[in-house]
Amino acid sequence: MISPLLHDDPHTVGPFRILARLGGGGMGTVYLGRSAAGGTVAVKTLHTRLAGDTTLRTRFRLEADAARVIGAVHGAAVVDADPQAPTPWLATEYVLGPPLDTAVEAGGPLPEPAVRALGAALAAGLEQLHRSEVVHRDLKPSNILVTAQGPRIIDFGIARAFGDEHLTNVGSAVGTPAFMSPEQAAGLEHAAAGDVFALAGVLVFAATGTGPFGGGAPTDLLYRVRFGEPELGGVPEALRPLLARCLAKDPAHRPSTAELGSALGGAAGVPGDRGAFAVLLPDAVLREIARRSDEVWREPPHRLPPPVPAEAPRAGAAPAAGVSRRRLLAVAGGALLGGGLLGGAGWALFSGPDDNGGGGKKKDAVDRPKPPAALWSAGLWCPDSGGEVMPVGRNLAMRAGIVLCGINAESGQSTWQANIADVWRSATDGTRMYALRDYRDDAAALAVCEVAQTDGQLGKPLAELAAFTGKEQFNQLLCVAGGVAYLVARAASGGRWFLVAADLGTGKERWRGPVDEPRTKGFPPALFGGVVGSRVVVCAGPSEGSKFIGLSAYDKTNGKQLWTMSETFAGAPPTRLVADDHNLYLGAENLTARRLSDGGLEWLFGNGRDTGGSGGDERRYGAPALQDGVVYCVEADRGLVAVDALSGTLNWQEKGLSGRRNKRDAAPAIGKRYAYCADDKGVRAIDLQAHQAVWTYDSQPVVLTADAKGGRLYVRQEKRTLALPLA
Repeated sequence: MISPLLHDDPHTVGPFRILARLGGGGMGTVYLGRSAAGGTVAVKTLHTRLAGDTTLRTRFRLEADAARVIGAVHGAAVVDADPQAPTPWLATEYVLGPPLDTAVEAGGPLPEPAVRALGAALAAGLEQLHRSEVVHRDLKPSNILVTAQGPRIIDFGIARAFGDEHLTNVGSAVGTPAFMSPEQAAGLEHAAAGDVFALAGVLVFAATGTGPFGGGAPTDLLYRVRFGEPELGGVPEALRPLLARCLAKDPAHRPSTAELGSALGGAAGVPGDRGAFAVLLPDAVLREIARRSDEVWREPPHRLPPPVPAEAPRAGAAPAAGVSRRRLLAVAGGALLGGGLLGGAGWALFSGPDDNGGGGKKKDAVDRPKPPAALWSAGLWCPDSGGEVMPVGRNLAMRAGIVLCGINAESGQSTWQANIADVWRSATDGTRMYALRDYRDDAAALAVCEVAQTDGQLGKPLAELAAFTGKEQFNQLLCVAGGVAYLVARAASGGRWFLVAADLGTGKERWRGPVDEPRTKGFPPALFGGVVGSRVVVCAGPSEGSKFIGLSAYDKTNGKQLWTMSETFAGAPPTRLVADDHNLYLGAENLTARRLSDGGLEWLFGNGRDTGGSGGDERRYGAPALQDGVVYCVEADRGLVAVDALSGTLNWQEKGLSGRRNKRDAAPAIGKRYAYCADDKGVRAIDLQAHQAVWTYDSQPVVLTADAKGGRLYVRQEKRTLALPLA
C-alpha cells in the first residue's frame, strides 16, 4: 500500500525520484519511484545501518540476480540495481496487482479453475528459476502478486543457488513457518522440491483461505510442518491427490514443477495469455486490481514533516499530555491523506474530491436557473494537451496524465489503463482503440496494435512495418479510419520522415509520402491529422521561435500531396481537426476557413471588429467547434459568436456577457438547446435561441466534450472529470 515518505527518507535513489513508501521491514524499505522517462518502479533499499554487513550485501546482490533470472513474465523485471552503492538498491517494474493474501481477503477463496491457472503459472515461474539452479525459499501468498494477466513472483531476499550454504547456517530455519518445507523447518537443505512444497501450501491457501497447517505460534507451525498432516478438507476434490503429493514430507515423493504445471492444466494459466486469467478471477479481485492501478497514478501523499520538538510548559499552565512520535506521524499522515491529493508534474493523474465540482448556486446568480447536478465525477487528471474525451464503442477513453484510461460512460469508473505516456501514439476510430508499440521494446519495426478494452494491454500487431523504425519516440499515430491507420514515422534506413497509410486488415503499407521532420525539439511532427472525405489533412507544429504552422492535404488513395501552405498562428497552436467537406476552420487573430481543395482562404471573419481588450491573450478567437453548418468560437472576452460555415457571415453573437475571461484553448461544446463555453468562472450554458448565458456550473474547465448520442457534456478540469446532462 502507498504511504507517505518520512522526513528522512531519500528524495532520490540512483536515477529514480522517490515518491512514496510501499513497505518496509527489518532489512530495508521499498519505495515507489519514477524514472526520468516517466516509468514507475519499485525501489528496494537496504537499511543504511546494515550496509556494512558484507553477508547482507551479498544476499542483496543475489536477490537482484534471482529477479533477473525469473524475468518479466513470471516476476517483476529488473530495471536497474547497484548492490555496491553506499546504500544498496534494486529497482524493478511496479507490478499492478495485490498480493495473493489480499486478493483472497477481498474476494474469498478462488474457484478451482483460477487455482489451477494460478498454480500452472507459478510452477512455470519456479521451473524457470530452477533451470538456473536458483531456489526461492520463501514462496508465500504475500510474495505473489495477482495481476489481470497472471501471477508474478516477487521478493527473492533469501533465494540462493542450489547447495549454497554460505548465507545460511545449518540448523537454522529461514523463511515463513506457515509455508516452509519440512526440510527447511529442520534447518536442512531446501532444494527445488522445497519450492514445490511451498507452492502447494500457497494453492491450498488460494482454494480455502487458510494454509495447509493452519496458524498459531511459529514453534507450533514448524512442528506441524515437519510432523503433522496437511488439512485439505476445503480443497476441491479433484485437486486433493495432487496437492497431497506436493506436500509429502519426503522431497523425493513430490512431483517436479513441470509435472505439477502439466497436472494443473499446462500453459493455460501462464501469464501472456491475455485476458484468460482475468476472466477466472472473482469480481472483487478485479476491482482490487483496478483500485491499485488507479492508486499508483494518484499523486502520492506529501512527505511527513520532522517530529515537532516538545516545548517546555509555560509558567502557570498545566503541562499538555505528551504526544508520541508514532501518534504524531499517524495524525500527520491521516491529515495529509484525508485532505485530498494534489497535482504534480505529469504523473499525478488521479485526485480526491475538490471544491470545484459542486454545481451549487453562485452568490452573483441568485435569480438564474440552477445548473444541473453532475451525473458522475471522477478523479481523472487532464493532461496539458490531448485531453478530449473519446467515445470507444459504448464507453469512453481519455488521457489522464501519462496513461490512457477506459471509462464506463454510465458510472465514470475506470475500466482499464494503458501505460501510453505520449498522447500522439494512440487514436480511436470510435469503435476500437489503437496504439503504437512502445518505442522502448526490443522489436525494431514500427507496429500498430489494438488496445484491449479489458486490461489496456496491447494485442498482437495489426500492422508491422519493417521499413520504419519502432525505436523512434516521435512516431505518431494520427488517426484510424476505414480500417486504415495513418501515421507519421521515421524510416529505418536514411532517417527520413513519411506520412504512411497502413492497412490493418492485411497488415501492409498502402502508401507513403515524404513529410518534414519534427519542427520543434521534444515534440512529434504533427499537431493533428485526420481523414476528411477523400483527403488526409495534416497540421505540422511551428518550428522553434516561429508562429507559423504548416497545413497539408494528401490524396487518401495514393498519398499524393495535393497542397501545402503555412498559416500564422499566435498563441497556443491548435490540437484538433475542425473541418467539413469544404473547409478547415482555425481560430487565432481571426476566424478563418481554408479550402480543402487547394488550401486557399475561403473566408476570414474578424477583420475590423471591435472585440475589446484581449486580457493579455495572444488570440482574439478561440478554438472553434462545428455543428450543423455553423462554426462556434469565443471572440476575445466578448462571448460566443456563431458564424455560417459556407459564407463566413455572422449568424449571431452572445449578449450580456461581462466580467468573464474566456478560455481560448477550450473549444465550445454544442447541444440541441445550449452551447457550452469555458471561462474563469466555470462552464456557462448559452441559450441557442436567446443567445445569452442562462447558468454557470462552478468549475475550472480545461476541455469540454459534447456526447450527443449519450446525452452528456464531459467537463475535464485539471484534477477531476465530470459528466453533466447535455441539453
